[in-house]
Amino acid sequence: MKRLLRIAAILVWIALASVVLTRLWFAYPDFFPTLPAPWVDFLLDAYGAENAEDVADLEILIGLAVSVPVVSLLTVAALWFTNRRS
Repeated sequence: MKRLLRIAAILVWIALASVVLTRLWFAYPDFFPTLPAPWVDFLLDAYGAENAEDVADLEILIGLAVSVPVVSLLTVAALWFTNRRS
C-alpha cells in the first residue's frame, strides 16, 4: 500500500508540475524557448486549426507534450539521486 501511495504521489506531482510549467510558459513566453516557425506552421496544418480556439487548444497540447517529459525526467533524476545518496 505504501508503494502504491508513493507512485500515486509521483504521478500527481508530474501532472501538477507539468500544468504549472505549461502555464508559466504561456505567461512568460520570452523566458522559455519558442518553436521554430516551420514547426508551428506544420503543427497548425496537421491539427487543422481554423480559428483562435483551435490554436489555443494546440498551444496547450504542445505545452503539455513538452512539459510532461521534462518534468518526468527531472523527477526520475531527482529520485535516482536521492536514492543513490541514502
